[in-house]
Amino acid sequence: MAKAIHNTRGKFKTLSLKLSAKEYIFLQKCVLIEQSTINKFIKKYLREGMDELKPRVKEWEDQVQPDNQLLLFDFDAKPEQKNMLEEYEEFYELDKE
Repeated sequence: MAKAIHNTRGKFKTLSLKLSAKEYIFLQKCVLIEQSTINKFIKKYLREGMDELKPRVKEWEDQVQPDNQLLLFDFDAKPEQKNMLEEYEEFYELDKE
């Protein structure tokens, strides 16, 4: 029987960012202006940005088709090309004589 692995440390994930020296100095100045910590500052503006994107994400989720949905139109498939003259050759045999 398989055991589920539980994260005992909590529900938070770690995010790692790489900033240039200029970006980090600018971030420190912004944090001083906001009188906050770097983590709180980043979280605050991430939340604001995500709130702005929520309608677009909801619209995108509504457009995504479930995996078990029937595929009616396969636009990637190329139809087989047939030569109608060869296919209906028997009808034109009288004209050949």
